[in-house]
Amino acid sequence: MGISVSEIVTGRKTFFILPDTSLIPETYLEDYFSIGYECYFIENDKRVHIQKKVDVIISLFKDLILFFNIDYNIPGFEWDNYVRELIQRHDNAGGIGIVFAKRQTKDERARIENKYLYEMGVRCGCIQLEYQKKQNFELIAKILFANQAQGRRKTIRALCTSACTYSCTYGNGQSAGGVLQDISLSHFTILSPGTGMNIQLYEKIHDIHFNIRGFLFRSDALLVMERPINGDVLYVFAFVTSSGANGLDQRVKQLLIPNMYKLLNTNCKTLLDQLYNKLDNEAITEIEEVEDDIL
Repeated sequence: MGISVSEIVTGRKTFFILPDTSLIPETYLEDYFSIGYECYFIENDKRVHIQKKVDVIISLFKDLILFFNIDYNIPGFEWDNYVRELIQRHDNAGGIGIVFAKRQTKDERARIENKYLYEMGVRCGCIQLEYQKKQNFELIAKILFANQAQGRRKTIRALCTSACTYSCTYGNGQSAGGVLQDISLSHFTILSPGTGMNIQLYEKIHDIHFNIRGFLFRSDALLVMERPINGDVLYVFAFVTSSGANGLDQRVKQLLIPNMYKLLNTNCKTLLDQLYNKLDNEAITEIEEVEDDIL
């Protein structure tokens, strides 16, 4: 199955531009995902300069936060000039934040904060990271919360490809299976062809088998919504634990989180890579023309 670009760009995203992974490990992004924050790292490479990457991201995602690591050294590049120009060009400092490693003196920190917060009007914060990376997890989490980085959603849906499947037996021995539409830590969605499944609203299905890009697990689920779509039927199920509570068993949940985040990250990075390859510096506006393409 394909995934539309408009589905991938929906929802609030946070991008850390050229992060110091010794202070913010990429594994933190999985943990932020588990509490409702959809975050990504944007790395440097010789093929596409970072200014082009940022332009593509801003043009594509309409609800986003960008955190720039101003300690990342690029020859001939000045972060303060770039951030100031970016704010002026887009007439908005609301979606920009600054990240930097701990300075030796309070005066050094104050100069950075004065430049970006007060002179430029950056509103997502100036985050001074600690030397001990364990302290930075909570520090970043507080900044994400303060900037309402969750958006309107309570859980993040990972859009599925043909590598995400389910199978089950329900009712009087009836079987169903196929590709998932999407999955979160609380729900999943399937599209059943034709008249759909012979199942009642709020009926529970036991022992559904899932395969998420090679990660196998089982769970019970409760049908919470159904609606017709183009001659087929869309079903939304809520996960149910082995004890009957809402959600996934904790062991399954902890194993599923990195696999779901990998799915999200692959979808987003694949889309960005396609656009980096397609667009040159003068053609950023062409992004609007590919929003109906399918990955």
